Amino acid sequence: MASRRKFLSLVGGGVVVAAGASAAGFALTRTPKKALAPWQHPGASYGDARKRFLSYAILAPNPHNQQPWLVDLSHEGQIWLYVDHTRLLPHTDPYNRQITIGLGCFLELLVQAAAQDGYLAELSLFPRGQNNTVLNDAPIASIKVSKPEGITSDPLFESVLERRSVKKPFDTSKPVEASVLSELEAVNLNGVTVGSTNAQKMLAELKEISWQAHNIEMETPRTLQESIDVMRFGKQEIDANPDGIDLGGAFLESLMVLGMLDRRQMIVQPYVCNFGLV
Repeated sequence: MASRRKFLSLVGGGVVVAAGASAAGFALTRTPKKALAPWQHPGASYGDARKRFLSYAILAPNPHNQQPWLVDLSHEGQIWLYVDHTRLLPHTDPYNRQITIGLGCFLELLVQAAAQDGYLAELSLFPRGQNNTVLNDAPIASIKVSKPEGITSDPLFESVLERRSVKKPFDTSKPVEASVLSELEAVNLNGVTVGSTNAQKMLAELKEISWQAHNIEMETPRTLQESIDVMRFGKQEIDANPDGIDLGGAFLESLMVLGMLDRRQMIVQPYVCNFGLV
């Protein structure tokens, strides 16, 4: 599934927008064009360089596509990032772990976009302290923006607009090439390291843990309901609220027209969320 339009609320009012891209008669009419349009030229209409960077940052992957960011641009040459507490997931993400990861992705894209424009974005994480249990009202990061000489672009930036969340099954019978795993494991960015394995026993254990976790979330009413509450069914809902979990496209919308897919059925038959329609 491709992403829809993203948006960013600014402290003091206003928004920064960009969009996701998705996918023939009926199928073409099901494309949420309103939600997708701004994706084509993120940042092009902003004179403030910081807004150009932010229009890429808000394309970052984040849990349930909640877009939990709130930004203050009131200080020249700086960006202050806060979490939008109205966009948390108290049941599926009670300790804000996933939300924090999403905010980290936001910051990474911001840094890349700044470098692409010849700017340096220097991060200070949790500059006023942090709560070790959940996110509070303190800023997540302050970002100092400057334009020194010699800033080089990040080659990963070329892939920002190509990123997609793949919802198709992977062929797990084919191990990932050792050279690819070695390349991933060589990454060490700010002390963050990557581990991997092709060991069948370990893979089987990890799959089982993942499946059990999935079952718990799908079979617990409050966590399932939280996900259903942020689902957007069909083009009209996606255009109206370009966030959350999108259920769109010709196939799914045909099921909606036939009365085979709606919120009530998501509660009664939760595994429809896997598109393994029962």
